[in-house]
Amino acid sequence: MRRLLIALAVLIVVLAISMFFMLKPQQAGEAPTVKIRVGLLPIVDALPFVVAEREGLFQKEGVAVEITYFGSARDRDAAIASGQIDVAIHDPVGALMLIGNGVSIKIVGFVCCLSENESNVGFYYVKAPGAAQVRKVAISKNTIIEYVASKLVKGDVEFVDVPSIANRYQLLIEGKVDAAVMPDPWGTLALLNNATLLAKHRDLVVLVASNSITSTPEGRRALEKLITALNKAVDIYNTDPAKYRDILAERLNLPAPLRQRYQIVWRAHIAQLPRDVFNDASSWLLQKGLVKQQLRYEDCVS
Repeated sequence: MRRLLIALAVLIVVLAISMFFMLKPQQAGEAPTVKIRVGLLPIVDALPFVVAEREGLFQKEGVAVEITYFGSARDRDAAIASGQIDVAIHDPVGALMLIGNGVSIKIVGFVCCLSENESNVGFYYVKAPGAAQVRKVAISKNTIIEYVASKLVKGDVEFVDVPSIANRYQLLIEGKVDAAVMPDPWGTLALLNNATLLAKHRDLVVLVASNSITSTPEGRRALEKLITALNKAVDIYNTDPAKYRDILAERLNLPAPLRQRYQIVWRAHIAQLPRDVFNDASSWLLQKGLVKQQLRYEDCVS
């Protein structure tokens, strides 16, 4: 009987220890339970991801992240819609257009920028070298570029649809259009090649996630860890930005003339999407007929 009681006591202790390790919360650095597949374009807005991956911050926070770079926004959006990726960097106009047209995603963070001083990255309205006046402005229609152009471009002008950023830049520099609206780093490159800055708009970047991630407790915890890692990456970057110049130039496909001259300023932590940004972008989309009905903040933002 005594031996039986001892054996039972040992069994109870072993079971208690096993249950403790099975049920205890996952700590930073432990093997993650959810893998997040991230889709990025090789653009400056991907900076926090590049730094976080370089410094191993995702693993340190306990989240598995698999990053895929896409050659175009169309390819990235197709991957979002088909469920090939779970999370992506986007812009508020493009993200809301996807949601309005039935793609099952939500905006889970405002990456940049709450104010102008959070980053030197932005959108540039620039006049071509030697242009006397502005009649034709190159943009990309039905995108964040046209949305920003609606804020920056004044007067009676003709918008010319040039979806390719590289082609838009070339037409501008060659004087085949009078002006253009460009994102960074192409706006900066245009200024270095004698274009004239007419106006600038702060960067507008959001983080989107599939509803399959946002709808589960495990997915939401993984997203929180992802965002924590990205914010830590921003802080680490700002301790020594020059340290990351080469890897950013490589991963983000910076134009060759800028690789040793262009230093990205990025202080923005991921925040909740401001309602005024949402309201303005969603109203513009409705006015343009790019969504069928007025979108609700609560339906689009998690």
